[in-house]
Amino acid sequence: MKDRYSNIPTHLKPYIVKQDHKNYSLMDHACWRFIMKMSRDFFKDYAHRAYLNGLQETGITTDYIPVISEMDDKLQKIGWRAVPVRGFLPPTIFMQFQAHSILPIASDMRTVSHIDYTPAPDIIHEAAGHSPIIVDEKYSQFLKEYGVCAANALSSDEDHHVYLAIRNLSDLKENPQATSNQIKEAEEYLSSCIDKITFISEASYLARLNWWTVEYGLVGEIENPKIYGAGLLSSISESYNAIFKNVKKIPLSIDCINFSYDITEQQPQLFVAKNFEHLIEVLNQFKGKMAFTNGGLKSVKEAIKCKSVSTFTLDSGIQISGIPKSILHDDKIIFYVFDGPVQLSYKNNQLKGHGAEYHSQGYSSPLVNEKIIHYLDTKSLDEKVNLNFDGGIKFSGKIKSKTIINDKLLLVSFTDCLIKHNENILFDPSWGEFDLACGSHIDSVSGGPADMNNFLDFMDVELPNKLKPNHLKEHSEKYKNIIEYYSRVEELRNCKNVSNEEITLLLNSILKHYPAEWLLLFDLLDVAKLNNYEDLHSQIKSKILLSTNNQNITSIIKRSISQL
Repeated sequence: MKDRYSNIPTHLKPYIVKQDHKNYSLMDHACWRFIMKMSRDFFKDYAHRAYLNGLQETGITTDYIPVISEMDDKLQKIGWRAVPVRGFLPPTIFMQFQAHSILPIASDMRTVSHIDYTPAPDIIHEAAGHSPIIVDEKYSQFLKEYGVCAANALSSDEDHHVYLAIRNLSDLKENPQATSNQIKEAEEYLSSCIDKITFISEASYLARLNWWTVEYGLVGEIENPKIYGAGLLSSISESYNAIFKNVKKIPLSIDCINFSYDITEQQPQLFVAKNFEHLIEVLNQFKGKMAFTNGGLKSVKEAIKCKSVSTFTLDSGIQISGIPKSILHDDKIIFYVFDGPVQLSYKNNQLKGHGAEYHSQGYSSPLVNEKIIHYLDTKSLDEKVNLNFDGGIKFSGKIKSKTIINDKLLLVSFTDCLIKHNENILFDPSWGEFDLACGSHIDSVSGGPADMNNFLDFMDVELPNKLKPNHLKEHSEKYKNIIEYYSRVEELRNCKNVSNEEITLLLNSILKHYPAEWLLLFDLLDVAKLNNYEDLHSQIKSKILLSTNNQNITSIIKRSISQL
């Protein structure tokens, strides 16, 4: 059997899970059906014109939760892929997927209690939210270019702590078995992580840009905008509020990165792009200031401040990946130091013998001007050299080996190497061999390692979560009984010429045993409508309106009924 994901980068494959479509309950499908019917009716007028066509082109139907492999087949026709994943992905991994034009789709379905909005990723948000607008060519281009920027953005260890806290809180809020004390503790811990932030990294600024565009973006005229953001397209209440409530609308500009956001709350303001070309213009403004497009002293200082894995790419093309620790510099960098482990690469491929195992204790090197590189290129193995680098660095050692690719000298390895800056020893012969990276300037400073596949095991990145949360696989007897009722409704849905009496009998049984199950009643309402029983249809509608005292759910029910 052919491996569907054979051409997906190796380091991303462990995060792909099996969808197990047969494990969705009939309640899950009813939840999907309710949201999608409301969405189609609402978004045909208030979403970007690509939405309805995008549902069809990406394999998303109204009646049942989509099969992600079928979505993958359709998305490949427009240059994208879709893969099933579980829950939150580490930001590094998520951006790697997107940089490769792969849409990771959280395969779990939200619970009915969070039917209007889920704090954790689910298939409504990922499939029905993110997928449809991708069919627009300019928006697709924006997403791909954003993915490249995000994969190269410098992120901090503080970002990582906040991400873990958000993931924990979101998972708890989606778990009906979580206690109020657990949620309160998680909220307090997230607040403490946010309070400890000392600076805003490139990745955080870029996440804000993503939030106000990809997740919560509006497009068109300020007075009459259309929705395209996945967070709005997957929230039947917040999308309504975005159009009809007093939510401030601001013309999109690069200034949106100065607005923080709260993932657990509805947004107090939204940003309106003129069109999708406008998104690309704003992204390019941000990209022009990023470390990976500029390099140099300022970018290196930002990377050191982040205390997380990043990559220096020298003008020769050699790449040094690890956690940068310090530099010697005057008006330019003369020597740099990385904590271990460190990887040396060229064109994003790890150099043989220079992976994290070998450079486990760290790495350092002076920058090397063209004159010295040319001089070393002419020298023979085992030859002793004495060099004076820029900034007063003195160097001596015996050449052991050279790494040359495409006639370009990238690396010279030395034994008996001594490096001094004034009276300070930067490298001592007793420390072993020294590997000199050839390059006179740091052209680019990017987040993450150059060769992710060979470095991922040495990073502080969470292993893939392949297990379903307990609340999605361990069910109470009450839940099982309710599912049995959904099964009986489904049988009627698939039968021809269902009698009024059959529907009435089932309705009375539901009202007797589970009168608060409003979504179950909605499912039965569909059956009455399909069979043109108008009186019964009206009767069930009135019972649905009495089935919950949740004000938000009642508002959603009224809106849905008004669309019938």
